[in-house]
Amino acid sequence: MLPKKTKEYQWMRVGDFYVLYDPITNESFNLDPIAFIVWLQCDGKTHIDEIVDLLSVGDNKDIVKAAVTGIIERLAENGIIRK
Repeated sequence: MLPKKTKEYQWMRVGDFYVLYDPITNESFNLDPIAFIVWLQCDGKTHIDEIVDLLSVGDNKDIVKAAVTGIIERLAENGIIRK
């Protein structure tokens, strides 16, 4: 799977979250830091396994893959990325 952003959003950090903002539609989305890192990697070239490798520490790849998959599903459901 090569997830890709549907468009470039403006973003800013607000406290412990990141806000993606589309000035044309006035849509905004709040992402936690891990979801934000996943979103940044969604360039249409980076495979989900590479994103998992980026976030994994030690032997936790299965847990991280499940989390990344869930994040990608949520981002896709909100129209922020295409799977």
